[in-house]
Amino acid sequence: MAFTASAGSRTIAFELLTCRASMPNFSDSLFSSAPMRTLLARELAATAPILAGVYGNHGLLLRAHASAPATLPAHLLGNMVELVVEQQRLRGNVDCEPGLLPFANDSFKLLIVQHVFEQLDEPEACAAELARVLAPEGVALVLGFNPAGTWRPWLALKAGRARLRMRSAHFWQQQLARQQVDTLQVRFPGTLLPHGSAAADNANGAPPTSGLLARFGSSWLLLARKRRSVLTPLRLRSGARVAMNPRLAPGAQRALAERACA
Repeated sequence: MAFTASAGSRTIAFELLTCRASMPNFSDSLFSSAPMRTLLARELAATAPILAGVYGNHGLLLRAHASAPATLPAHLLGNMVELVVEQQRLRGNVDCEPGLLPFANDSFKLLIVQHVFEQLDEPEACAAELARVLAPEGVALVLGFNPAGTWRPWLALKAGRARLRMRSAHFWQQQLARQQVDTLQVRFPGTLLPHGSAAADNANGAPPTSGLLARFGSSWLLLARKRRSVLTPLRLRSGARVAMNPRLAPGAQRALAERACA
């Protein structure tokens, strides 16, 4: 009897695992759909005016799904590293955990993160790593679903039981500020309703990014820049001595040091 129960338990467990393996990944049904692909292409097109002024050797693109559009508008970057989120990992040119990027500090002049944070269990750790590899004065473009948007019921239906961790642009603005990445602007490049093609999107009159209705659209675009280091070391002349008076204000002491360097 005990053996039969154990065998039955193993059979049930095996059937559950088989069922889970056969279930389609929610990201496949969501990001492979026609409305989502249209939205992703529209969002990348909205970054064109920003990318036109960004230049450097390396950029990093984090895509939401393998089927998501990967063609970026024209830019001046020499090389783009592309990674795709798959089952809580980033895969592409490298295979790594989102919270452990195998890149040196200040490696990239541009970061584009398109609907990646919503799929991660620990998006804050990934954001901290992205801030680490972003070069000073580098540009970060973060795209996310609008938690107060009109697309939310459709997103919940397509995601099924899986939970999308949708956060507002203000939330990520605060998170990035803790990593010395300051938000310059928040835009709303999405649409009010899901459409299956760019032609249908234009025909139905997508809301302007600066309009009030756009704030209730599908997504937001956060434009941020990493702060420049404020530490500027001073080199004294050979044999120069600077007598620091503790009673002087810090600005006065700095003036003494600058005159000694002259």
